[in-house]
Amino acid sequence: MIIKNFFRLFKTNIVQIFATVFLLSFLIFFLNILITLTVNVYWFSNELKWKLWIYLYFKEWNTPDEISNDYNLIINLKTALENKWIKVKYLSKQEAIKTLSKRLPKIIQNFEKYGIKNPIPPTMYITFRSEKEYDIVKKIVWNKKYQDILLNLSDIWTSNSFKTQEARISKIIEFSNFMIKFYIFLSIVLFVIILWFLVLILKINFYSFKEQIEVEKLIWFSILQIKAPFLLYTLFIILISFVLSLMYGGILVNYLNIYFQNVFDFNLLEIINNNLSYIQKWLLTEAWTIIIISIIVSNLFLSRLIKKI
Repeated sequence: MIIKNFFRLFKTNIVQIFATVFLLSFLIFFLNILITLTVNVYWFSNELKWKLWIYLYFKEWNTPDEISNDYNLIINLKTALENKWIKVKYLSKQEAIKTLSKRLPKIIQNFEKYGIKNPIPPTMYITFRSEKEYDIVKKIVWNKKYQDILLNLSDIWTSNSFKTQEARISKIIEFSNFMIKFYIFLSIVLFVIILWFLVLILKINFYSFKEQIEVEKLIWFSILQIKAPFLLYTLFIILISFVLSLMYGGILVNYLNIYFQNVFDFNLLEIINNNLSYIQKWLLTEAWTIIIISIIVSNLFLSRLIKKI
């Protein structure tokens, strides 16, 4: 009888089912966009906290003794910074030019065109999150034993440059935190709209079968037997809507990937493939969350409606 009533819901409301699935699929699609934006802004904010940085240029070496001595000092400096939990990345001349060529390929082409040898010295990038860490870096780097191997020591310790950089990044982080809260708020509102819409559809369908439900109560149908077709209907609608929302997402990603590759030379599909396991876990968690909460809300609402009959 439960399955029979479940199919009756479909036979009597075919147009309503298509309209419901269409609308819900777009609501879930927009929910996924908001969640994606929230995650990316959160990731950007965390990454930005490490964007207070300085770079050190090292003098180039001529003799084997200089190479040995200066390289040992560089390793010593790197170790001293890392022991204070400071993030450090050292690039040799070859690694530095490769890094630059990825960011600014035209500049490297000009070097080659005019026969300019690699002008970039060995470089150390130091990133930190606060003025306290900045002071630690300053204290370590200012040690006399490192003075002879550094090229740009006098350029990097101006407090104004640090303050300007810190203020700029603090404002961006503050704005990104606001956007995270705003996206979360919109996601919650959108999820409430999804639940409200499901409840509204359930109510319409429930009263369409009011007379049948009255008879079922008289012949001692259990509450679960009365609810089950409507709960199965809700589950089916959510599953189909969620699958369609993933299809919309796939179409959007393919379109954006073409745009990103043409304009930014950036492969979006490659990023997604590299993080596919995380994305799959998240989508599975999201699907179960929507299903469980929707079934719970629908069950409570149906209990209330049945009591009124």
